[in-house]
Parts: sequence; C-alpha cells; structure tokens
Amino acid sequence: MKTLLNRFAVLTLALFVLAFSASAQPSSPLATFEKSVDAGKGAEVERELFNFVVANPQDGAAFALLARVRLAQNRLTEAKALASKALTLKPELVSAKLTLAEVLIQTNAGADARSLLSGISEKEIPDNQTRFLVAEKLGRVGECPGANVLLAKLPLKMRNTTALPLRADCVLQSGDKKGLNALLPAATLAAKTDPKIAVDFAAVLVRGGLHKEAVGLLRNALVSRPANNDALAAIVRSEIILRDFSAAKIHLAQLEKVEPSTERFFYLKASFESEQGNARGAYEFLERALTVNSSNPQTLSMYIGVALRVNQNLKALRASERLLSIEPGNLEFLYLYGLASLQNNSLQKAETSLIRYFEARPNDPRGCLALGLTYAGQSEKLALARSQLEKCLQIDPANFEAAYQIGLSYKTAGDSQNAIKYFEQTIRLAPDYAVALRDLGASYLQISAEAKARPLLEKAVKLNPGDADAHFQLSRLYNIIGERDLAKKHFDIFQGLRNPKKEGM
Repeated sequence: MKTLLNRFAVLTLALFVLAFSASAQPSSPLATFEKSVDAGKGAEVERELFNFVVANPQDGAAFALLARVRLAQNRLTEAKALASKALTLKPELVSAKLTLAEVLIQTNAGADARSLLSGISEKEIPDNQTRFLVAEKLGRVGECPGANVLLAKLPLKMRNTTALPLRADCVLQSGDKKGLNALLPAATLAAKTDPKIAVDFAAVLVRGGLHKEAVGLLRNALVSRPANNDALAAIVRSEIILRDFSAAKIHLAQLEKVEPSTERFFYLKASFESEQGNARGAYEFLERALTVNSSNPQTLSMYIGVALRVNQNLKALRASERLLSIEPGNLEFLYLYGLASLQNNSLQKAETSLIRYFEARPNDPRGCLALGLTYAGQSEKLALARSQLEKCLQIDPANFEAAYQIGLSYKTAGDSQNAIKYFEQTIRLAPDYAVALRDLGASYLQISAEAKARPLLEKAVKLNPGDADAHFQLSRLYNIIGERDLAKKHFDIFQGLRNPKKEGM
C-alpha cells in the first residue's frame, strides 16, 4: 500500500512538473506576433514575422497574420496575395477571409466580398469577436440579413455596446428611421463610457440625415471625454450642416488643442468658413490641408469647388486631374474634372468628360447644365447648347441658370424676343438674380421698352453695385429718357469699375 501511495505521489509530482513546465514555456512565436498585431504594433514585428513566414511556408495562419499587417499598411495587393495563399493552405481560416474581404471592399469588388463572407459557416467562427467582425463586413457590403443572423447570436451586452452602430446601420439600410431612434437610448448610455460607439453611431445618424440627434449623442460622449478628437470632429461636421456656427466654433477651438495641424482640422476649418460664405478663408485652409496630404479625395473635391469660387481655375484643374488619377472610374470625380476644364476654357476636355458623365447620369441637373455651358462656349454649337439646356429644364423646371443660359444664347444671336422670353422665365424663378435682371433690362432697351427696362436695371445695380455692365446699361437708359445727370453718374461709375486707379498713383 505504501508503495502504491509513493507511486501515486511520484506520478502527481511528475504531472505537476509537466504542467508547470508547460505554463512556464514561452508562447509560440506566432502567438506572440499575433498579440503585437492585435495591439496595433504590427510594424514592430513585421520583419520577424516575415522571416517566420519564409521559414514556415506551409503555415496558413502565419500568412494570414502577415496579410493583416500589409492591410494595416494599406499595401492592398500584397495583403490580397498573402490572404489568398493562407486560404490555399487552410481554406477554413476565417481571419484570412476577413482580410481578403476587406481588400475586396476597398478595391470596389463588393460582390466578390459578399460572396466570400456569405460562405463563412458557423463552425468556422471561433468566438463572438470574430462573429461580430464577419457581421460588420456583411453590413458594409449591403448584406444585412446575414449580418443580423450573426448579431442575434451575440451576448446582449455586446449587442448593446460594440455592435450598436452596425445594428443601427442595418436598420437604416432597411429604411426604418423609427427603428433607428429606438436604438438611441442604448447608444446614449454606451456613449458615456465609450466615445467610439458614439462616433460610429452618430455617423449612421448623419447618413440618415438626423444631424440633431447626432449632435445630442456626441455631446453625451464629450461629457466624459471632452478632449476626444474623433467626437469633436464629428460634432463639428454636424453643427456646420445645422448652421450652428457658434457651437461649431467652440468645438473647433477644442479640437485645435488636441490636433492643431492635422489635415482633418484644416478641412473642418475650411468647411466652417465656406458655409459662412468666406470662400477665400476656406481656400487658405484647404491649401494647408493639402500640404499635409495631397491625395485625400474628400479634401481635393472640396478644394476644386472652392478654388473655382476664388478664381483659382488652373489650381482647380490640377486638383481635378489628381483626383481623377486616384480613381478614374469615379463619376463624381469625372464631373469635377469636366467642370474645372470648362472654367479653364479647355472646352474639348470638358465636353468629352461631361458627355460621359451625362450619359451615365442623365437625370443629374448639374451634369446637364455643365454640358450645356460647354456647348454654349462654342459658337458653332449654340443650337446644341439650347437643346441641352432645354433638357435641363425638363429635368428640373426650377433650374433658373439653364433658363438664363438659353436666354443668353439668343441674346448673343441678336434674337431679343426669345432672349426676353427666357430672361423673364429666369426672373420668375430667381427674382434677385442680378445678371439676369441686367440682361433682361438690356434686352428691353433693344426693343425700345425703356419703362420695363428701368426697374430691372436699377435693381440689378442695387443688388450688384460692382457690375460695370449694369451701370453702363443704366447710363444708356438714362440718356435715352433724358436724365443726363444720372446717365453721367453711372457712366463714371462704369469707367471707374472698368479702369480702377492703381494704389499710389
């Protein structure tokens, strides 16, 4: 019996030693690498991980982990190749599928990503975090029914925290704004402890046009984390859209303290200035944003519009060329390139790009008008311009600019009656459109209808006192009706505007 007990003691001690030895052993190199990658330190272990992959060419998990590192570095082609290799070695490796799906999403291959993600079986999903990641990507490719199946299997706590923005996005995709509001109380509660949830949920609200609700949610997040830069940036965006400039100014000042010289800060400052009509100030901040990052499509898109407003047409064209080189198939970028080409009088380039845009989006009034203006800039295509601009009025009967341009084409051709017809239509649609008032008044002068011309020209000058031609037309009118002093006054103003005195002369 004693011998048996001794043997049992020896066996127990041996098992204890084995267990202790196993726990004392360092984890595998791959587990160590994965821990670093999960902590966002992939760059620190990149070289060692690469060497590990080379030394272990049959280890699918190693290829998958290196693919994650390449994805984080935005090296999409390499990430795709590595993830594909990982799946060749280990077809059920869900981490590789997630990386490959992300690459497909970012390279506009959403259908392929959807097919890949939908094929992931329940047995391939090792834990709830992975289940959430699969659901999140399904939601991004518009496959919310599949995402909702996975979300329903998450613990309630996770559904009401980490998964809330995804649940909200799927509700929004279904068109159920009431359902979106029903999730707000849970989002408000979560925002107090995790500002990221508030920021992500607010982004969904913004996509649904619920900017007031987004601001309310973000204010809750800022109570506990007043210096959270993502929450500050998000609330500024919505406050600018709501035209709550006093609140936006306060939050911009707070954002400047935590990220004073970032592209995002400069972009938001530009948005703030632009929405208040300060195009010059917006332009200066966008110039600074582009010095930080010259290839951000959002910044370049805004820069083009603002640069055109401040007569920096060539810079707008160069920016549109850069934008189109980033994503040649993007229709919005094609439109901006056409618009900038038009403003630079590069009419053939404008015509080619805008025809492509209009064929792809035949009901877009912007593209229709820009193409009409391009035709109107070519004297041999005036008839084509009128036909195009008439299409614009059919698309949008309230398009006063299209009506004005048709009137202008008739005025250029010396057809006062048709010019008057379309200028009158313009004024009915936009009573304070100063150039249309001026041109309608001038057209009335052409048919000796001075009584009709007078109130129009006087209003045009009042609305835009810097318009030299309006003063000239008003001078003509006053001469015709015998009011010589007024005629001289406006002729002098006309000459002063056309030939301004130089400083110091």
